[in-house]
Amino acid sequence: MEQLQLIQKIENSLYKGFIDQNKTVTAQFKPKLLTNKHHETVLSTILQELKTCKTFIFSVAFITEGGLATLKTMLYDLKQKGINGRILTSTFLNFNQPKMFKELLKLENVEVRVTSEKGFHSKGYIFEHQDYYSLIVGSSNLTDSALKANYEWNVFLTSLVNGEIINQLKNQFEDAWNKALPLKEEWIANYKQHYELQPLVKYTTSNTLELSAEYLTNTLKESLAIQPNKMQTAALEQLNTLRATGAKKGLIISATGTGKTYMHHYNPHQKLLFCALQNQLHIRLHIY
Repeated sequence: MEQLQLIQKIENSLYKGFIDQNKTVTAQFKPKLLTNKHHETVLSTILQELKTCKTFIFSVAFITEGGLATLKTMLYDLKQKGINGRILTSTFLNFNQPKMFKELLKLENVEVRVTSEKGFHSKGYIFEHQDYYSLIVGSSNLTDSALKANYEWNVFLTSLVNGEIINQLKNQFEDAWNKALPLKEEWIANYKQHYELQPLVKYTTSNTLELSAEYLTNTLKESLAIQPNKMQTAALEQLNTLRATGAKKGLIISATGTGKTYMHHYNPHQKLLFCALQNQLHIRLHIY
């Protein structure tokens, strides 16, 4: 894309976003609010940007295995294209689980570092394209609920290379990145020991208000509580109906994005076999 055309398109998008919403612009560069309450989720926007980017950087305080799973197929495809990225995350409140860090370590084309900076709570996604940057900044951590279901407020913007906002964000990222520790097996082992002893640390504000680990645990459990979706509800009902007939075996085939994690926690009477390919997310759940 020629530079002058690109500048004009971004100028038009900013005019629409901040001066007159009635202006017609190219959808690719249009500023928008991502809330997960319409057809366009935070996840769908991230996946679209990853498809066309040269590289990417994520700065997210919290990451879950479910959130990471939503991106694994795309990250694998990017690896095949030789596209690399960086993820900066944290130990804030000991929210991130040791097994999640192990999953991060498996991403061959993603360099990961961990910051122990007090109160690190950022949520930003930056994508470098051929002649411009796109970015998502707001309230969504890299969790499956925050990317697909929760009511979030995230702003999507586009910037040229010399834009002030994008350079402020990049400089903030680089400053935190340079102070952070590279993610390694030894670090995960040490973190796991601390995590098992104290899953959530005691947090003291500037007003010396102390929140116990038990309180924080219960609060997080309530905030992260989920309900089965339509597919999961139907599958569980069918399993119960099947068992009522005296059947001893059942099979559920669950496609990508339909909610395998919740099904995984279903309590079988005898035993459960959960099968998945290591890199691709075509997962089968067998319940006996």
